[in-house]
Amino acid sequence: MSAHIYKIVELAGSSKTGIDDAVKNAVEGAQSYLSNARWFEVSQIRGQIENGKVAYWQVVLKLGYNSEEERNPVSGSGKAVSAQHAGPKTGSEKNVMSKYRCKVCGYIYDPEKGDPDNGIKPGTAFKDLPSDWTCPECGVNKEQFEMI
Repeated sequence: MSAHIYKIVELAGSSKTGIDDAVKNAVEGAQSYLSNARWFEVSQIRGQIENGKVAYWQVVLKLGYNSEEERNPVSGSGKAVSAQHAGPKTGSEKNVMSKYRCKVCGYIYDPEKGDPDNGIKPGTAFKDLPSDWTCPECGVNKEQFEMI
């Protein structure tokens, strides 16, 4: 029997429909930068109330992944690298069309897709989003996003 070693990240997912969908959104959203997830554990459940009604469900979960299988998303090499620990982009590596992740719910803003449901056209860089733009999943402002 071989031993397995996992790295663990904590993230949050949200949904307008329920806890199950909030978990699915977190796990499936993480797949864009973490392809070797093996298990999760829900550690917190909460919701947002608007006008006396539940508007959003949010879960915080720990996600275990096998770091030895993690491939470098840029080079495609088999070298074990975690997107979270690869370090920030600097100098000429910075790209104004980078994706950004909501630190609260895990939503990924992709400039190539924009946010058409909220009037943001494809091709809109994160820095060019209106100052009052909020996360379409959980409603937090731009300051709660990080470049990935």
